[in-house]
Amino acid sequence: MTRRSKPNADRPIHRSPGRSRDHRVVYVAVEGEITEVDYLAYVNKELIDDGQITLHVIARANGLKPMETVTKVLDDPDPGDELWVMFDRDEHTGIPQAFSSGRKNDVDVAFSHPSFDLWLLLHFQAFSGSQNGSSKIVHEKLRQYPGYETFGKQGDDKSVKGTRVDSIRGKERTAARNARKLIKDCAFDGCSEAGGHADGCDPLRRDPSTDVWRLLAALKIIDD
Repeated sequence: MTRRSKPNADRPIHRSPGRSRDHRVVYVAVEGEITEVDYLAYVNKELIDDGQITLHVIARANGLKPMETVTKVLDDPDPGDELWVMFDRDEHTGIPQAFSSGRKNDVDVAFSHPSFDLWLLLHFQAFSGSQNGSSKIVHEKLRQYPGYETFGKQGDDKSVKGTRVDSIRGKERTAARNARKLIKDCAFDGCSEAGGHADGCDPLRRDPSTDVWRLLAALKIIDD
């Protein structure tokens, strides 16, 4: 069944009837069920010009694996819909396959290595150094900032609401600038701070990195 014929599948998505041809509809399927969903809710509420763009987030309880995000966002799109997926390195398998499927189906990938939490940290500071899939140091540094004192600790839900949103508000360009600086350290020839990672760059070697800034650029929140 498709999203249209199964209205209660995952998070229901309702298209806006009769939208202008100039109006953009963007779907983002996310790996996580809390952090990414909360962050994109903030983006949707405060940062997007909803007169020009409608953002829909696809998520599932207990999360989606990388290939599942691609499958979900490709579930019966309308012509002209813009499709994105967001997933992390963590300890996932199938990441190269998810990238390959995304390229074949015109799905953009906002990939983070080691995790989306790096994107949050970059709102406050620059970061560097291989993490080998671990977010331990990212979390240690993130906890130094207001609202994030317990982020990633056992029992904490890793939500991005309230004080945590207040702390990152208005720092999107700083985060993007710090994310782009990481690309300069990429070992693959052809990657650049201005152009991003080249198509042939192995995502598993982009350590650390995050391409969430590309989604924000596509949403006209920051300059591309």
